[in-house]
Amino acid sequence: MFNPILLFFTCGCVSLASVSMAEPQCHTSKSYHVVEQAFDEEPGARFAVTKISGGAAPSECVFDEKAADYVIGGEGDPLWFGEISGSTLVLTRSTGPQGNLVVYDLGSGEAILDAPADEYELKGKTLSYWERTTIKATAKTCPTFAENEANGMGSTIVALKTLNVETGTIQKAGERKCAATQ
Repeated sequence: MFNPILLFFTCGCVSLASVSMAEPQCHTSKSYHVVEQAFDEEPGARFAVTKISGGAAPSECVFDEKAADYVIGGEGDPLWFGEISGSTLVLTRSTGPQGNLVVYDLGSGEAILDAPADEYELKGKTLSYWERTTIKATAKTCPTFAENEANGMGSTIVALKTLNVETGTIQKAGERKCAATQ
């Protein structure tokens, strides 16, 4: 069994903060291999991204920051895996019930969306999501307002938007609904 404390005292070369005891998780599309490594002392994970060229993804699931093309996330940035499709990586950022939807274009390594949203659906090149708005939820604008309050919840108005993951273009669908919040 690996003992980071013994390694630290033996060679003095490993920082305990950089060693994660959690098993890495692998996620693969046809073009990208993403290795998720959870933090031990912080919420969330880091993601090592490698382009798959000329064949299959690696057979082993190992988080290797140096071998990766780049790494997404760091301590203090609570990112969680959502899904991968083609060159699109969907993550969420949160330490509680409501968070942000964060979408990366793995080809560029850049975030193309970072929005206050929880519900989403990725179909092909279109990501549909419900973004929290600044519109005040009231009994008049939210049919479940009283029920939400009775259950100790808040209410917010969310608007349906779509993101074309190839172009980065966001469109408002015009639909709105009321959602419960904590």
